[in-house]
Amino acid sequence: MQMLLKIDGILTRTLEFILVLLFAFFLILVCLLVVLRYGFSTSITGGNELVTIAFLFTSAIGGAVGIRRSDHIAITVFIDMLPLRLKKWVYIVGLLLIALINGYMVYYTFGWIEKAGHFPWQPFGWPQGIVHSAIPIGCGLAIFYCFFKIILTLFGAEKLDVLWLPED
Repeated sequence: MQMLLKIDGILTRTLEFILVLLFAFFLILVCLLVVLRYGFSTSITGGNELVTIAFLFTSAIGGAVGIRRSDHIAITVFIDMLPLRLKKWVYIVGLLLIALINGYMVYYTFGWIEKAGHFPWQPFGWPQGIVHSAIPIGCGLAIFYCFFKIILTLFGAEKLDVLWLPED
């Protein structure tokens, strides 16, 4: 269990660092593009596309990290009324459903990437599969974190007093 927690800590910190870099990148780039457009009537070729790509990867990875940190909003008023043992199993079923939905998205994304991933992403000429890969990466990480939280819950290492971010 300690090894799993150590891997989780390293992975989560690494992903959070990547998120900070991506967010800083697209924040600075958006500000720069606005100043260039309205102050100097010019732009950076491909700047808007880079912002879109950075935002897409930030959203995909951030969703998975949100699962790990229990940062997603949920209405838990009924779950909180359940006895602890039943609450634990409802929580596990919820995580399994989240993993199933993300697994379904990964499965269908591979077909999508296979069909459209080779087309060039303008203005860079990159294969669109690079951009589309944000979905299986984010969903794959979400699946990992769902199963990780299930393991923690089954072994009593996950606190069940507040399952998700409170709705207040």
